[in-house]
Amino acid sequence: MPKSTSSDNSPSLPDQSAMAASPLLILIDGHSLAFRSYFAFAKSRQGGLRTKTGIPTSVCFGFIKSLLEVMDSENPNAIAIAFDTKEATFRQQADATYKANRSETPEDFIPDVKNLQQLLQGLRIPVITSPGYEADDVLATLAHQAIDQGYRVKVVSGDRDLFQLVAPDKGITVLYLSGAFARGSATVGPTEYGLEEVEAKLGVLPSQVVDYKALCGDPSDNIPGVKGIGAKTAVKLLKEYQTLDNIYASLDTIKGAVKKKLEVGKLDAEHARYLAQLRFDTPVDIDLDQSQLQGFDPQVLKPLLEKLELKSFISQIDKL
Repeated sequence: MPKSTSSDNSPSLPDQSAMAASPLLILIDGHSLAFRSYFAFAKSRQGGLRTKTGIPTSVCFGFIKSLLEVMDSENPNAIAIAFDTKEATFRQQADATYKANRSETPEDFIPDVKNLQQLLQGLRIPVITSPGYEADDVLATLAHQAIDQGYRVKVVSGDRDLFQLVAPDKGITVLYLSGAFARGSATVGPTEYGLEEVEAKLGVLPSQVVDYKALCGDPSDNIPGVKGIGAKTAVKLLKEYQTLDNIYASLDTIKGAVKKKLEVGKLDAEHARYLAQLRFDTPVDIDLDQSQLQGFDPQVLKPLLEKLELKSFISQIDKL
C-alpha cells in the first residue's frame, strides 16, 4: 500500500501501526477446514485416520492441527468458528440447483465432526451457525461486526467466495487453504490473501469477485452465470468496465458475440450475483466478547484427546 504524503490535500490512509496494534479475531470456515482435513487423509492408502477401536479421526486431527498452527503463528486475541446447518438456505430456496452437484457427505465424516465440536467446546472456542444461511454468511457478518468494534480480522478458509471480504484497508484478509492442503501436504499452511493475492489468483479485485461470478459462474456451487462467458472474458470486461452494472449500462460499446451473450444472459447474471453475494445481516447469536480466548477445559479436552488417540496435541494445548 502506498504511504501517505504530508500534503494536506492527500487522501487519508489507515494508520497501519495502529491497525497492527488492534486485537486480532480469527474467523474459521468450519466446514471448509473440516472437509479439507477429511480428504487430506481419506484418499491415503489407509483410507483415513481411525483409532484402534475404529473411531474416525481425520477431521479432528487435521482441523485441530491447523487450528493450533494458526494460533501459534497469528497469536490471536479471539477465535470463532462457523459451520453450515442441515436446513435449506435462502439460496437453495431461490434456486433448487444451487450446490446440487455436491457429493453426498461421507458417512464417517459426520461422527468425526461431532467429536470435533466436542473438542472445540473443550477449547472454549465458540461454534456459530445460523439456520437458513451458510457459514460464509456468518463469517461475513461477524467480520464486519468485528471491524466496527476495532478488531483486525483474518478468515481461514479454502473457499474463494470469501475473497469478496478482503479489505486490508479495513483490516480484513483471508488465510487461504490451497489445494495442496487438501492433498495432505504437511508443509503447506494457509497463505494470507490481500488485494494483490486475490487479483493474482482470479484476475479481479475483491470488490469485483461477486460480479466476476455473476458473469462466468462458479462450478463448485453450480452457479452457471452468463452462458458462453468464461473467466478470461469476465476478467477482461471487469478490467474495462469495473462492475456488472457498468457493463450492462455500456452494452452499446461492446461488440459481437459477447454483446449478444450478455443481452441474452442478463437475468442469469443478476441471479448469479444474488447467489454469490455474501450477507452481512445474518442473524448470529453471539457477542464478540464471547470469542475471546480464555484457556481450555481440561476435564473435557484431555479425556477426549486420549479417547481419539490424539495425545500428541496434549502437550501443545498445555502451552496455550
